[in-house]
Amino acid sequence: MSSIPRPPAYKIVLIQLVVTLIVALLAWLHSDVAAGSALLGGLLCALPNAYFIWRVFRFTGARSTPRIVQSLYRGEAWKFLLTAMGFAVVFIHVEPLNYLALFAGYLTVQLGHVFSAGLKNF
Repeated sequence: MSSIPRPPAYKIVLIQLVVTLIVALLAWLHSDVAAGSALLGGLLCALPNAYFIWRVFRFTGARSTPRIVQSLYRGEAWKFLLTAMGFAVVFIHVEPLNYLALFAGYLTVQLGHVFSAGLKNF
């Protein structure tokens, strides 16, 4: 009897971290503040997503279905809270901050999910 292989979900986080670095480097063409803000924006997306993936894909197998579903809901709730708390910490403690670069970094990494879905053999 063969088991179903785990999905390559951790690769999504790697892609997000690479996209974060690329966005930060592109923002560096504008200024150091923009680069730091874009880097923070990308990390505010990638790190909570890494927690979510770790939380959800801890369990495998049909017998673990209730734990998988529970982990899915808890992981998503914590991902949302970590993202909100991350933005709050950045808004309160980071100065100077380029808000446009921060949100551009966040949204670019978030939209990376759409483009990474096309990468079948990554």
